[in-house]
Amino acid sequence: MKKIDIRIKRTYSQLIAAFLELLKNKSFDDISVSEICEAADVHRATFYKHFNDKYEFLNFCLESLLEDIEYNDVILEPTPENIKNCCTSFIKIIFEFIHKYRYVFKAVFTGRQSIMFNKYLTDIITSFCIDKIEKVLVGTPPHKIELLSNFYSGAVIGVAKWYVTHHEECPLEDVFTFFEHRIVEISDFYEKHYMNDIFNNEN
Repeated sequence: MKKIDIRIKRTYSQLIAAFLELLKNKSFDDISVSEICEAADVHRATFYKHFNDKYEFLNFCLESLLEDIEYNDVILEPTPENIKNCCTSFIKIIFEFIHKYRYVFKAVFTGRQSIMFNKYLTDIITSFCIDKIEKVLVGTPPHKIELLSNFYSGAVIGVAKWYVTHHEECPLEDVFTFFEHRIVEISDFYEKHYMNDIFNNEN
């Protein structure tokens, strides 16, 4: 996100904080722009100066929150030995974030803006996978890396959608354990069937 005037940044912060607080007790569909502005002490005209509607504002709010995730610092230099831990750590960061803002994600995944946000979140996860995994899949054709990365991101999005509506029934630790086991299974499969180019940086 580009740099913005400090006054505008303060306005954005007020709107986001007010919006998140409202979402704790009301569904996204039941929240009006007027309510957001009143809670944020921001004039409606100011809101519409920056956003066309509450759907555009929701996307802006989520992008702002997601920018705070320092997922690129999970493991800076992945290796064949630590790539599984790298992926598992990334899952923990993503789902801790989703759990913290679960009421926001519930609004997103069930609203009309779901398709747009799904793509945004999928791109983040897929880019992470490609960036980290290709460093240890030496000599592997790009399509194999993209296949694995897109499968991985699709699984994360699918579980995230389920989790935000079942978080009271499913401890977050169970989600971590589930993905940890799946990552090991997928890694073992690739090691077995593509031993010459998967998790091998000797050539």
